[in-house]
Amino acid sequence: MIKRIGFVARRSGTSIEDFHAQWRGRHADLVAASPAGAEHLLRYEQHRRTDRDYERTECPWDGVAIQWYDSWEGFTTMRADERHAAVRADAAELFGDVLEIFTGEEMEVIAGPADRGEPITKLICGVRHQPGMDLDDFHRYWWEVHGPLNRDTPAVRKYFIRYEQNHRLREDYARAECDLDGVTVEWFRTARDFFGMAVDPESSSVIRADEANFLDPDGLLWLLTGPEHVVLTRLVGGSAGTSA
Repeated sequence: MIKRIGFVARRSGTSIEDFHAQWRGRHADLVAASPAGAEHLLRYEQHRRTDRDYERTECPWDGVAIQWYDSWEGFTTMRADERHAAVRADAAELFGDVLEIFTGEEMEVIAGPADRGEPITKLICGVRHQPGMDLDDFHRYWWEVHGPLNRDTPAVRKYFIRYEQNHRLREDYARAECDLDGVTVEWFRTARDFFGMAVDPESSSVIRADEANFLDPDGLLWLLTGPEHVVLTRLVGGSAGTSA
């Protein structure tokens, strides 16, 4: 199983309200009705950027689409299928830009409860490795050192509901149009908890110091969203890591 994680931006001239109405409405309906998608797309989530986060003008993205596929071949076959043409045409009309990365299954650092309830705020963050760092060393450090540091440091762990890492597939590095190395998805009860963790000196001193060991600090791409909107799911047993 693989995941496609796409940071999406609305086309110029489209209002925020119109974009989200069309993305969740018309576009979602087209994806759900696609015969090609029915053969290969296992789950599709939309993550809408929060109204409060739009106050950060330096972030150009409106949301994140996360899709699960049976295989890399399944995704490429679906995208080329003429029965998926209506989805492709609508995407070209709706999105001004899409930054997509293909990863393996999510790797759980903090699994959290099966029923996470409401409300939920998510931090979805694209990460890039420290310049000059070997990619194998980066992925190893992210998973084996930084992840457990978040999990095992009480001053950090107390803020989280769930924390996962999504590591970029090796074969996806052949695409020059994406320079992300992975995506972290972190669940918090509220945005206040996220910002509380960011400014808590006991938490921030630990995490910020460790990030300098493996991340490009100027290369972080992040936005805050609410709970996922599940367009479709064919996964059995909740293996997507997010219950609808």
